[in-house]
Amino acid sequence: MSQQDGTFPDIAPWASPAARTRIAEVAADLADLWGGLSADGVARTVEGALREHARQFDDEGIVLYAGTNAMSGAARRAAEAPVGGRPSMGWPGEKYQAGLDRLDLLEVLTPALVARLVGARFAEVRSHSATMANLAVYTALTEPGDTIAVLPERAGGHTSHHAAGAPGVRGLRVVELPYDVDAYDVDLDALPGFLRSERPRLVVIGASLLLFPHRIAAIKEVVSEAGASLLYDASHMAGLVAAGRFQRPLTEGADLLTFSTYKSFGGPPGGVIATDDAALAERTSDAVFPGLTANYDAGRLAPLAVTAAEILDDGGAYADRCVAAARSFASALAEEGFTVAGADRGFTDSHHVAVDVAALGGGRAAMARLAEAGVYLSAIGLPWQRDGEPDRGLRIGTQEVVRRGLGDADLRRVAALMADLLLRDTDPGPVREAVARIRRSSAGL
Repeated sequence: MSQQDGTFPDIAPWASPAARTRIAEVAADLADLWGGLSADGVARTVEGALREHARQFDDEGIVLYAGTNAMSGAARRAAEAPVGGRPSMGWPGEKYQAGLDRLDLLEVLTPALVARLVGARFAEVRSHSATMANLAVYTALTEPGDTIAVLPERAGGHTSHHAAGAPGVRGLRVVELPYDVDAYDVDLDALPGFLRSERPRLVVIGASLLLFPHRIAAIKEVVSEAGASLLYDASHMAGLVAAGRFQRPLTEGADLLTFSTYKSFGGPPGGVIATDDAALAERTSDAVFPGLTANYDAGRLAPLAVTAAEILDDGGAYADRCVAAARSFASALAEEGFTVAGADRGFTDSHHVAVDVAALGGGRAAMARLAEAGVYLSAIGLPWQRDGEPDRGLRIGTQEVVRRGLGDADLRRVAALMADLLLRDTDPGPVREAVARIRRSSAGL
């Protein structure tokens, strides 16, 4: 049916059954608005949705999702400047538009700050996401039909690294690296034979669940012998990497580093490509512009510069707090009776924690149950699960709760509340009230 008859349109008839069900529910809620469509009505609806979302996540909820963060007050103020809609196309000095002198300042300062943080000579900061940054790398280093090797999804390899994501857009063949479950890393013994057999042009490491550092130097040695390049996607670890914690991928041997600028980095959404190699920097930069962007969102650079400077000042202490909080939280969850990954190695060396909840119905069921009580995190696959098995894990990140001011005692209380919900089948209502009290008592943002 067309929208002219007052019926809300079917915006994604190709979507999954679960998505179509939820879209239909939202469309039903919007029926009255759609039937009497007006700018004022849409504005009120949007404002109400944003207000309720802020209440849910910022005021009353505890956000343990590993792919999020909250910018500092200074970065938020910088993000409010109305420059995102101002076109900015090309390098300073060769713009297609006039009058962008002050934006030139941001375009020179920001990549210099970001490169300094991650130990690189060059940083390309104009990508709108890490997925776009990775696509720029694929564009620069491969041709359609080439092979790239990535981590299995069950081992944290991001879906955007696989054929359904950016490699498929580039027309690449994707193969999965051999993985050592006990080491939580690439299988170094199997890697040489694998690379000789598959002959990838590019090897991608870095994961959406990364409890322990990759053995980059050892991986790089084998990758170089096979004539391939090594890309480390630090989207989740960027804040730790920038603070000199966890690991330094470029120093340890990676040819290129990509990452998201929010998550543990704590800035606005966006992506970065960093490298020490001038030739690689030029090729990837050309892939970003004019290859994948024209006018980009210059409004991102102001909060990104502010965030980068904040990491220079205090990033080490923040990263240390995130890792300490993750270890303490993991220990508390284990004491409550959860099966926490990495127990024999101190649980984690990062801000990530993984919990195996297969015996409790799996990751998605546990995630939904926790969300009913205002605890927000995600399901994820775990390295030891079988092919085709639904996500059996919960992934936790401490980067936002640390920034929000939750301390060790708070997180131990959250662990107990999670156990109440998942292990003791407590009604979510009282748990939600307890969660809101913890959040309101925290001293951070």
